[in-house]
Amino acid sequence: MPRCLRCVRFILAMNLQRIPQRGRRPSGAYYILFDAKKSRGQAALTPAGYTPACAMTLTMLGFALLMVLFGALLAYIADWLGRRLGKQRLSLFGFRPRHTATLLTTLTGGLTVALTIGVLTAVNESFRIWITRGDRILYELRQNETRLKELMQVNQQLGQERKRLEDERNRAAEALEQLRQRYEAQLQQVKALEQRLTDAQSQLQRTQSQLESEQRRVALLQKRRAELERLRTALERNLNTLRQQIAQLKSQQEQLVEQNRRLAEDSITFARENARLEEANRTLQTQNAELTAKNQQLQQENKDLEAQNEILLRRNTQYRVQLEQLQSSVEELLQLANLRLKPVAFQIGEELARVSLRAGLSEVRLRQALQDLLTQADRYARERGAQAPPGKRAVFIPEKRIRLTGGQEVAVDEAESLEAIVNRLREANEPVVAIARVLMNTAEGEPVPIEIQLYRNTLVFRAGTLIAETTLDCRPEQDVLAQILRFLRTEVRERAIQAGLIPVQERAHEPAPVGETEPRLLTQILQQVRECRASRVQLRAYALKDTYAGDRLQLRFEAVAESRAGHAPSPANR
Repeated sequence: MPRCLRCVRFILAMNLQRIPQRGRRPSGAYYILFDAKKSRGQAALTPAGYTPACAMTLTMLGFALLMVLFGALLAYIADWLGRRLGKQRLSLFGFRPRHTATLLTTLTGGLTVALTIGVLTAVNESFRIWITRGDRILYELRQNETRLKELMQVNQQLGQERKRLEDERNRAAEALEQLRQRYEAQLQQVKALEQRLTDAQSQLQRTQSQLESEQRRVALLQKRRAELERLRTALERNLNTLRQQIAQLKSQQEQLVEQNRRLAEDSITFARENARLEEANRTLQTQNAELTAKNQQLQQENKDLEAQNEILLRRNTQYRVQLEQLQSSVEELLQLANLRLKPVAFQIGEELARVSLRAGLSEVRLRQALQDLLTQADRYARERGAQAPPGKRAVFIPEKRIRLTGGQEVAVDEAESLEAIVNRLREANEPVVAIARVLMNTAEGEPVPIEIQLYRNTLVFRAGTLIAETTLDCRPEQDVLAQILRFLRTEVRERAIQAGLIPVQERAHEPAPVGETEPRLLTQILQQVRECRASRVQLRAYALKDTYAGDRLQLRFEAVAESRAGHAPSPANR
């Protein structure tokens, strides 16, 4: 019975019009009605300010009265027909008259209901829809009510999300204000740095009068250089922090724009699905427009900040160049002062260390070999009086400036020089010897600038190869030892260098020896010469083992008297 009542209410409300209440304005709330002329299950949203009419129209009322009269007429006819048939005692299909009257009365009642349903179905479209799709419409009504509740929850969540976005925007504005204050503070620091650089340059020009004054002012410039370096480092660190913060703000801004776009799309979708949320969606769209305007304002502020960052970066580059020039001037002054006051410990072209590299080494092994070369050179330089700041080597590869084909100068530091050497070694398909040589004259107590030179490490002598020979005058009045030393420093050295041996340049402007002259070996050679007991002895020098261009030459000597040249005594090795 309750279901029938609900169906009746639904049928009566199918064709009702939306009638606003007197004295009330339409509000933002909506309720759901179904229009039978629309597609199946499509919901129409009506503002809550409009109330559907609950009274029947005159046509419907007249139609209902006619149906009641028609039903009563049919019932009367059926009753009259039953009584008439009962009196006449008619019989159909072999039934008794009483059963025949009952059958006809029953058929008449069923026909009455069938005619009523048929007439209502033919005349009233709403009744026809209820008969065909009543249960489906009620099911869709329940589904739409559930969906309406879900949409209301989604709308509430959107409101909370909008509030959260406003809070994030406020926090971003506060962060931008803090960044602006930091920019102003950094600008003040930059101005102070400019003033300090100007003072340092003027003071540096006045330091060229006397040597004592130069030394004191150089010390002052060193302190200021360290301070400027700390300021520059702090400025770069702050700039990096600002770049990271700007990147975060940009990311947050993109997220806000994406969220605004999604909110707009969701608002349009909800408007299509449920017209009852149109007013709320308009409000959200207005708020989204405001957020878009504010986001555009934030973008403009970000552009201004980026422009300020570019200005600061350009200024920082200028300051770095000025600082490098100042450091170069200070280093030149220090070197000039040291060269004037201290003895020269290293001269240009001197060899500090060498290392042999075979072909086919991996990049890691090559880098390790170069580091070993620098370590050996550092150890040798420190033994001869070179010094370096704590944590650094006493030898270094100075920065070079290379002019490109386009006229632009490029600075190449120690790491890039080592990288270029590694690339050259990797491209070489033969053994190589790397030698660390002094690049410029250096006084005691200073780090030594060096350069690494590469030579082919080819085979120069095989073991047993005769290198040179000479005839010694062994008479008592002659200095045999001097003749042996002269033989080693002239003929043996010249023959080894002509063959391709790379001599060790230990001192500038001095002949580079090709091997070591140990007193013990010289004594043995002298003893062998004296054992010959002749006035003239032929001394021959042989290669003791296979010798490459970068190796120390190791010799084997033979001393033979000229009177018995066919007999060779036991050799003396060097």
